[in-house]
Amino acid sequence: MPMDAKTSRICRMVIIVGTVAIAGWFAVMAEAALVLASAAVGAVLYHLCRSRIKEVVADERDERVSERAAKVAVEAFAAASALVGVLLIAARNEHPELINAGFALAFSACALMILYSALYGYYNRRYGFEPCDEE
Repeated sequence: MPMDAKTSRICRMVIIVGTVAIAGWFAVMAEAALVLASAAVGAVLYHLCRSRIKEVVADERDERVSERAAKVAVEAFAAASALVGVLLIAARNEHPELINAGFALAFSACALMILYSALYGYYNRRYGFEPCDEE
């Protein structure tokens, strides 16, 4: 059944919320296989919902806005997790149980920045970046 963009967006949001709720429930029950199964079912339902759109929903402006939002989200998460990680590591004398969380946050921020830099370099070369000659 074809859908318009608004109905498709609502359908996708319901699928996302439902999948996260069910996967969270299975995670609390310590059922890893059911978590993976619910994520797979959610992905299939999401794809089906998205494939039923009958109109064009994205243009170049939407892509630019999405790119900018993703970049800012990555930068904000990396900065916040690095800062919180360093603070948790610094508080290890008062709260030694937080040191592992601090290292996990700090290292994940580093990994995220390395991944971002590598992907930026890859896509920069792929789409034909030519360095300027400033001679």
